[in-house]
Amino acid sequence: MHTQRTFAPEGQSVAQARRFVRRALEDWGAEDLTDEAVLATSELVTNAVVHAGTPVRVALELDVQGLRLEVEDLHPRRALPLGVDGPSDDAEHGRGLFIAAALAGAWGVDYSAGAKRVWVRIERSSVPPQTPAPAAPSQRGRAAEPDDVGVAVVALSPAGEVTSWSHDAERMLGWTAEEVRGRPWRELVAADDRGSTAGARSDVPSWADQRWQGLCTVRRRSGAHARVFVSRTALAPREGSVMLLVPAARRALVEWPEPRARTAPAGGDPLGLREDALDRLGIQPYLELVVERARDRLSAQAAYLLLARDPDTDFEVTTVSGLDAGLRGTRLEPGVTGAPDPRNPHLPVVLPDLAANGGSWLGENGLRSLLLAPLVTEGRVVGALGVASDRVAGFSDEEAVLLQRIGTAVAGAADRARLRVSERERRGWLTFLAETGDLLAGSLDQDMTMAITGQVVVPRLATWCAVHLDDVRGHPVLQQVWHRDERAVASLRAVLEETPPARIGESRDERLRAAVLGIPLVARGRRIGQLTLGRPPGDPLHGEARVVAESVARRAALAIDNARAHGELQAVGEALQRSLLPAALPSAPQFDVGVVYEAAGERSLAGGDFYDVFPLGGGRWCFAVGDVCGTGAEAAAVTGLARHTIRALGLAGFPVADILERLNAAILEEGERSRFLTLVCGTLEENGGGRLRMSLVSAGHPLPFVVRRTGEVGQVGRPQPLLGVIEKVTFLADEYVLDRGDLLVAVTDGVLERREGRRMLEEEGLAADLTEAGNLPAQAVAERIRRLVGDFAPGPQADDMAVLAIRVTPAG
Repeated sequence: MHTQRTFAPEGQSVAQARRFVRRALEDWGAEDLTDEAVLATSELVTNAVVHAGTPVRVALELDVQGLRLEVEDLHPRRALPLGVDGPSDDAEHGRGLFIAAALAGAWGVDYSAGAKRVWVRIERSSVPPQTPAPAAPSQRGRAAEPDDVGVAVVALSPAGEVTSWSHDAERMLGWTAEEVRGRPWRELVAADDRGSTAGARSDVPSWADQRWQGLCTVRRRSGAHARVFVSRTALAPREGSVMLLVPAARRALVEWPEPRARTAPAGGDPLGLREDALDRLGIQPYLELVVERARDRLSAQAAYLLLARDPDTDFEVTTVSGLDAGLRGTRLEPGVTGAPDPRNPHLPVVLPDLAANGGSWLGENGLRSLLLAPLVTEGRVVGALGVASDRVAGFSDEEAVLLQRIGTAVAGAADRARLRVSERERRGWLTFLAETGDLLAGSLDQDMTMAITGQVVVPRLATWCAVHLDDVRGHPVLQQVWHRDERAVASLRAVLEETPPARIGESRDERLRAAVLGIPLVARGRRIGQLTLGRPPGDPLHGEARVVAESVARRAALAIDNARAHGELQAVGEALQRSLLPAALPSAPQFDVGVVYEAAGERSLAGGDFYDVFPLGGGRWCFAVGDVCGTGAEAAAVTGLARHTIRALGLAGFPVADILERLNAAILEEGERSRFLTLVCGTLEENGGGRLRMSLVSAGHPLPFVVRRTGEVGQVGRPQPLLGVIEKVTFLADEYVLDRGDLLVAVTDGVLERREGRRMLEEEGLAADLTEAGNLPAQAVAERIRRLVGDFAPGPQADDMAVLAIRVTPAG
């Protein structure tokens, strides 16, 4: 199976690539490879996005042996090292190939003329066998040897009809479960074997004696015959029996030593399994077979296996026989009936009468006595093997010794299984933390960051959670509340608002009855609040899950603090930008004003462009449009200097040329903080008949446009030196008359230098658009220029843009 997808060179592609890999493996039924593949994908795609900066192609190819993952970028010149060394403990990055190499069975880098491809090979822990091809019809009476499959399990009713048919049975014999369920087993057995107990006759007198093992010939769906070894065991009265089938050549996997004995032989495997049974079957099937064998060797009605989830904490039911399969995954604390005794964890547990112990989950299944053997590896209890009987005092001392021998024999395999589960869980947590980090890093809004924290924590780590942030006095203030049941959020918030975070765990309120964990939110060595997690009573976070919760809290604290700082900086920048522009547009009977202002980039706080229109008194007005070299706080400082200097000198009665000469001197006095400035500045005053006389100076700035009422478009003014360069400069003002209906338009180079490839809008493009302005109001003209710039080239603004339009009031 093969699939691939290409992602853009941007940060969000990492999360998209992880979802793509996870969904593909789930569709293919390869969930056992998901955690390793997703983690490797995260690291390799991150490397490609950060360092290559080109589109990234992710390709997956799955076969029975495992998965090949390829990540290709278009930057072949950036070579990767041939060896992989781990980064230092305090390094903040550089673990991509190191993690990929640790996860993969093999890895490498392929270079071509235009691309670089990093690949890893992730092998399956146990290779699923391929479905065998139907066997060719055999000669009459001759059995065909089945393919090398696992142990087939077939359950029969008391009447000998098939009630359960495992996947291995389907692979071995070709019949599907739907085809054989309800069918008599004897119909599948070759005629020569139907008279034996392998034919599953229902007329055996005693169910306790209904046990048989031996060779048997069974018909395949293709019509051929398969020679198999059968081990058949009764369950309970009126419950039928179970048969284990393996190819005849592999009979040692399930064969019991004859005659059957309830005590183990003096030496060797106490279960009678061959030495390579574990390697042949794999860990989980081997442990399931151990539980079945232990149950049968001690004539028990039920058996189960416990594995330690976390050292010195609780145990989990991983395998059962004769019990409800839904018990798998049940967590048992040490000391609970059915688990090792924490006071003497290395000793067997013998309970002759479960009812005398106050009952338990075992007693609910009709069982009366229990025998439990701890599984010990290197002096540490890693699990336990238990058997139970429906009789009081159902086990002898000899059987206790036998169970302990069985436990000693399988302790190593159980520990490997425990470590494998723990490693898989750890990799799952690593993937979870990687995705959490991506989500939190993608937001600079404080409320959104806290909302993401709640969505991450609930329900993966907690039933409900709350975030408190400290105010300026250090008092916690409730900010956000989440609950797995959205209907419970309002009532939970009400009680949390009345309960200090330090007292939540002590509350007797029904809404807070939970195992509560409060984790301080600490960013840059400073406490900023608390993350409170609530779980069901008696189920606190511990071990690996608690470490993950604390790691999430650290990431959330830093993200919240970053978002808070960004919000404060954003507010300061917006306040600064507002101070650099007029608070409101002036209203004058002689003319109409329209403006447009856009800073470059979505996150720009202060731009270097500005405009201003203000009255000078006596029917006179001053206008200015400027562009400071650069952006940011330094440019904003020069912008503020220019705007307020123009206003002060204009109101003091200085002519336009003198204003610019003094402004040039003021900029140069700033020294290293000075910036170049282009500026068009002028004054307007009544000239009789509704006309306006304009005095204009353009200091290195694009010349303004005048659109006459006749439709004629032209630029006015003369180019003169820009400000902040020459120490002594003399400016000359040009005089013009604007008639009724004439339009004056001044723009910054963010408009004229709008680029698409090698083309720029320039003066010609703007002039052509202004010819169609007609008698539009000044603000409509400014908005029309904004649309012209946006339509000329896609994408965000690369430079600040300011537009000032002034239309002389038309006659009438």
